Amino acid sequence: MSLASPYDAFARIYDLQHSGFLDDAPMYLRLAREAAPEASILEIGCGSGRVMIPLAEAGFRVVGVDESAEMLRIAEQRLRANPHIPAERWSLIHADARTLRPEDPARFDMAIIALNTFLHNLTRDDQLATLRAVRAHLSAGGLLVVDLPPNDEMAYQPDDGIFQLEATLIDPQAGTEIRKFVASRIFWAVQEQELTYRIEERRAGDAAFTEQLITFRLRHVFKHEMELLLLQSGFAEPTWYGNYDLAPYGEGSPRMIAVARAL
Repeated sequence: MSLASPYDAFARIYDLQHSGFLDDAPMYLRLAREAAPEASILEIGCGSGRVMIPLAEAGFRVVGVDESAEMLRIAEQRLRANPHIPAERWSLIHADARTLRPEDPARFDMAIIALNTFLHNLTRDDQLATLRAVRAHLSAGGLLVVDLPPNDEMAYQPDDGIFQLEATLIDPQAGTEIRKFVASRIFWAVQEQELTYRIEERRAGDAAFTEQLITFRLRHVFKHEMELLLLQSGFAEPTWYGNYDLAPYGEGSPRMIAVARAL
């Protein structure tokens, strides 16, 4: 399969910024243990393996799916280098989640769509195709966990298109400093946010730098909308949580996490 993803150009930057983010890992470990003692887990949009690694280290069998070949290259490199994860405990699939088809009759006990990944589905057809593909891979009663921004997230996002410095990163392998800027625009009529990243990279002591621009669109999804999508895709009504400690979702919750069982 030949897939092109904007994340191919963005993968190294994403990994440098997010590989150390593990706030959600204990939640996935807890839910995996509740799903099955030796749960098999499918992660949609696994990226560079950030969530896969602690799950595989804990003894779960994890399959990661991503449409970015470069993200998967980094994930494979990190998984192979980890002495606590045997090779038979993980695998990676280069595919578009919307068209993912089971390759064998095996079913998963749990599926994960972590940290805003679901927002990359820009249309209702995309949303339903992703959820239905996940359902086709889950055993009856299996858990789906979708980590979303809360209902009011768009109201707090910039809408001026002006670049703001988001992060300064050091790439130890390349010996460069990276400055990551982001500009945001909101399109309320279609519930979309456009993010444009400007990446400046220079070697220490150099005044000159390279620059690249990368633009993404995200389709925000609200709580009741997500419930209908799940019900139309073969899931029971979800339980909603508002943070990674699995407190109930409510006003002021920092996250909106749906946990739904496959029917």
